[in-house]
Amino acid sequence: AELSSEIDALEDQARAHVVPNEYDRILTRAGARGLNAMTTSESTTYFVELPANRAELFFALESDRMSKPVFREFYSERDVVMEERRMRVDTSPAGALYEAHLRAAFTRHPYGQPVVGTMADLRSLRRSDVADYYRRFYGPRNAVLAVVGSVDPQRIEEWAQSYFGSIPAGERPAPVRVVEPPQTAERRVEVEWDARPSLRIGWHVPAASHDDGPALAVLSALLTGGRTSRLHRALVTQDRLATSVYSSMGPGSLHPRLFQIDAVPIHPHSTQEIETEIYAHIEVLIEEGPTEAEVERVRNQIEAGAVRRIQSNLGLAFQLADSESLWGDWRETFRASARLRAVTPADVRRVVATYLVADNRTVATLVSRATP
Repeated sequence: AELSSEIDALEDQARAHVVPNEYDRILTRAGARGLNAMTTSESTTYFVELPANRAELFFALESDRMSKPVFREFYSERDVVMEERRMRVDTSPAGALYEAHLRAAFTRHPYGQPVVGTMADLRSLRRSDVADYYRRFYGPRNAVLAVVGSVDPQRIEEWAQSYFGSIPAGERPAPVRVVEPPQTAERRVEVEWDARPSLRIGWHVPAASHDDGPALAVLSALLTGGRTSRLHRALVTQDRLATSVYSSMGPGSLHPRLFQIDAVPIHPHSTQEIETEIYAHIEVLIEEGPTEAEVERVRNQIEAGAVRRIQSNLGLAFQLADSESLWGDWRETFRASARLRAVTPADVRRVVATYLVADNRTVATLVSRATP
């Protein structure tokens, strides 16, 4: 993954037929905006918005970037990635806690490894490593292209064939065959830092495409999705134990991952108090389940958020590309609502009882350094 991050940073300098540093200026002169890129555990995404009548320019530039990179200024761009790691992890208590938590939770699966790599990984990178990695994997075979806007689909397909059809397909990445062993006992890790205490709890759950995915999404919103959610109302609003509490699933989507809850206590309250309260609310859900009204409210909340995300062309393009990558079918973007609507209170109660149990969790806490 660190090679993908390095390539992400390098590609602004990595074109044989575009003058160095001119790529974004060419697009900006054409009316483009929002040119950017990001790397996650499973993909690197490049995105931009531009006028429909300049769409072919994107194909011309992007095909050149894909087929003829030369990786100018390799070491200066590697230094940029290293500095980002220093800022986001090595000198960041939240970043250090996040990495420590994933390392403890995933003892074998690559999800336990940082996306950007370690500082030692980055220092040892050579230009030839990045060039070889790019040649092998950054080809049309592994690419998903999503175009949304006032365009002619037939013309888009013609441009895709014309500009990308002659580029070597590249290799398929080897499938991840490593399966994380079932966790049989709680794991705990502490990170010492001169900073405010914080808490991360993660339970192993299936991949996003699993049948339990919608019920877990409802559970997440029910616990921390807004001021009326159970944990926010109890920990932040009523008892004033925490400044914030939120939940998520990650670090990826394609493989079994974590259902995560993060919280920051208000002084003088401790992470232990927060942890105890979280488990108490989970036990209530296991014993009683949520009400139908709660589930209906949360379903509406999730659907409203999904609609907001696809109201812009860029947001819809992101969602279509994600669906194609995860499900192998962009149409799943429009089937998610039906899966969500099928979730019942009994489904939520079942996934809580199945996954959010003590032996399946990993707990990471940020604690103050001991006084010598």
